[in-house]
Amino acid sequence: MKKYILRYPENIISKPILSEAIVKTGVMVNIIIASVEHSKAVIIISVVGGKSEEEKIVSFLRKKGVSVESIEANIIKDEWKCIDCGACYGICPTKAITLDSEKAMVLDNNECIRCGSCITACPTRALKMQEA
Repeated sequence: MKKYILRYPENIISKPILSEAIVKTGVMVNIIIASVEHSKAVIIISVVGGKSEEEKIVSFLRKKGVSVESIEANIIKDEWKCIDCGACYGICPTKAITLDSEKAMVLDNNECIRCGSCITACPTRALKMQEA
């Protein structure tokens, strides 16, 4: 499932735009993280379905004034800093982080919910969140 960062400007925060987009396009989404304040809102969603569904909902949201950005990676790993200690693996609540046959960290971006637990646990600070 493709993930997107939705940024709502202050003038449309109080409108149920995401709900309207789901109802009018028939496209289902999962809300992964939402941060809503009186002056701005940032919501991270994953779109259920394929390219056609993604295009429908993204187009609808943009027409309503929502800034929509595709997320290519949730967590970014600095290969030079990572020592493959496994601290991130042990703390990941969704098991998005696994260890390969050589005990190196592997991240499944589809399973990642951007909670940031792995970033906090990393002793070398080799992990960072893609900007939202």
